[in-house]
Amino acid sequence: MVSLVHLEILKQAFSYWARYDSPLPVDELSLVLEPERIKEELNLLSISSLITWENDTISITDAGRSKFTVVLTGGAYDLIHRGHLETLYAAKELADFLIVVVARDITVNKRKRKPIHSEEDRAIILNELKVVDAAVLGDEVDHMRVVRRIKPNVVALGADQHHIKEVLEGQIKDQGLPKTEIVRLNVDYEGLATTQVINEILGREW
Repeated sequence: MVSLVHLEILKQAFSYWARYDSPLPVDELSLVLEPERIKEELNLLSISSLITWENDTISITDAGRSKFTVVLTGGAYDLIHRGHLETLYAAKELADFLIVVVARDITVNKRKRKPIHSEEDRAIILNELKVVDAAVLGDEVDHMRVVRRIKPNVVALGADQHHIKEVLEGQIKDQGLPKTEIVRLNVDYEGLATTQVINEILGREW
């Protein structure tokens, strides 16, 4: 079992890698510790083979990744409202670390409507939410690419997402992830869909 300090370092390294596909610079670690203490903790993690620490950057190893569980969920997340927040909090309860896959603009346009906010802005907004550990953009063509890369312990489906659970389980097993669990969240706040919010605004007299 790792200490809380070590777990936080591992999570920050994983979050940075998930978002930027590169090692975490040591000077971007967010810890309330003296620099010498941080170096001591990094050295212990490196000796334990939980990270690699070189050139002032930190990379999490497979052994380090195994020290916490990851839940992955996804969606458009356009015009954030309470329904989104309740879904994110429900997903976070399933694991230690929450990654949100943000649907690309072209995907949202095909399945719903033209998004109000760009994919980049939606990812930035999600990454500022306390409940979200990392938000990443999805793939326009291969929707399983992020799943293969992140290797989540759990995939959380929103109540309004029309994926067939059994079909998705088969697809994820095909990605070489037979232990990944698929969970359908029970959160469903009627009237709190983004399209309904837009229609409500457009229907008002100003």
